[in-house]
Parts: sequence; C-alpha cells; structure tokens
Amino acid sequence: MSMELQLIDTIFFSDKRKNLLLFLKNGPKTIEEIKTELEVSSSPIMAQIRILLKEGLLAQKENSYELSVKGKLIVPKMEPLLSTFRLFDENHDYWARQNLLTLPTHLLDRIGDLGSCMELVPDRIHIFDYPPEIMDPLYRSKTVMEVSSFFRPGYPGLYLDLANKGIEVSLVLEKPIYRKMVSDYRPEVEEFLNLENAQIFVCENKIELASSLVTDRFISLSMISKDGRYYNHEMVSFEKSAIEWGQELYNYYRDMAEQVTQV
Repeated sequence: MSMELQLIDTIFFSDKRKNLLLFLKNGPKTIEEIKTELEVSSSPIMAQIRILLKEGLLAQKENSYELSVKGKLIVPKMEPLLSTFRLFDENHDYWARQNLLTLPTHLLDRIGDLGSCMELVPDRIHIFDYPPEIMDPLYRSKTVMEVSSFFRPGYPGLYLDLANKGIEVSLVLEKPIYRKMVSDYRPEVEEFLNLENAQIFVCENKIELASSLVTDRFISLSMISKDGRYYNHEMVSFEKSAIEWGQELYNYYRDMAEQVTQV
C-alpha cells in the first residue's frame, strides 16, 4: 500500500480515529477529556492514539495529546470532504441526476456546506408553487433573495405580498423571465419596484440553475438535471452554513446583473 493510501485509510476508515482528529482540532486534550467527549474507554482509544502517533498525525505533550504539524495541515481539510460525503450520501438519487457543473466552481468546491438537506417533491395541487413546507418560514423571514431562470405564475403576487409585509425582497432574474413578468403582471411589478425594500436585478447572462431562494432562515435550491430538464424538486436546508452558501450564490449572480428601478 502506498503512503498516500495508508494515510487515507488511517484517517477515514475508522470513526474513532476520524472523530478523535476532529476533536483535537480545537486544541490539546487529556485522555480523560477524550474519553468523555468521544464516550470511549481507555483501551480502545489508546490503540487508536498509538496508530495516529505512528503516522505522525498526533503529538504527545506531557499529559495531553494534540495534532502534530502534519495533523494541523491535514485535519482542517477533512471537514469539507466529510460534509460532501454526507450530502451526497443522504440524497444520492437527487444529486446523481443534477448537472452540478452549472454551479460556480468556488461554491461547488464547498457544496458540503449545504449540510443536512431534505428533498421536497410537489404534489399536483402545488406543481407551480413553492412547497407548502417552506411557506411558513418564508413569511417569517426578514430577508428573501432569489436567483431564477424560470417563471412561476405565483411569483409576482407572492413577492409583492412579502415586500408589503416589510420583508426585504431582492430578485435576480434572467432577462426573458423579467420580460414575461412585465408583460403579464405589469401593475404588480410597478408596485413592487416602488417599494423601498424591494429590488429586481436583470441578468443578461444565462443563469445556470432553475432557482435558488435564500432567506435568513433557509435555502431552497432547484437545479437543472443532466438531461437539461427541470423537475420542480426543491432541496431545502436550514443550516447556517447552507444559508451563507446560498447568499454567496445570490451575490455571484447579482454582481453580473443590472438593477431595474422602473418598468
């Protein structure tokens, strides 16, 4: 076995070793602190400590153990990889269908930040609406930001209602979507743009996903499949890291769009 494969085996093929390394990322710990935190007994965890010491990932300092220089370089890089594994494992079928290359590279590298997600599949009654499961947190949000490359008939009324309730609403739309909104719902768009807490940005470039709705409470992501189809499935996460990821995605498209101040 090569040194690289041996190191990967040491780090990832034992939950005890993996959890110990992540725990020690916060600084030196005594064997008693390790046993308490990881809920293990002395003999099993000492066996794992000896392996990590031999691989040069840990160092012993008096009565405590800490990450070695090598460990401090490697362990912080474990978490993004582990979070990506968890993301794909929990919703394997969904992610296998999606064209992930449509995401900006810097965000695709951190897709594990989405954390624990749930896939929401609309029933026939709500096929053109947001899933009922997110409507309550949507209306309890302080800010609502959406990037979209497709049109929902309920868009204009929903966002006007949110803005009229004092919620900060900001939309980044592909140009054809904005034109359709103005063509079919001109009065609503005009009223929306007259509100101080409402913004629309129009993107000349193609938006490479169906939609990304992010608020201060959750993110709802809907992508285009590998075969170019849109299935109206939402991947929703309420985790802080997911919300921050979604805000970055919104900013990515907003920065390449122009704000509209009047119809």
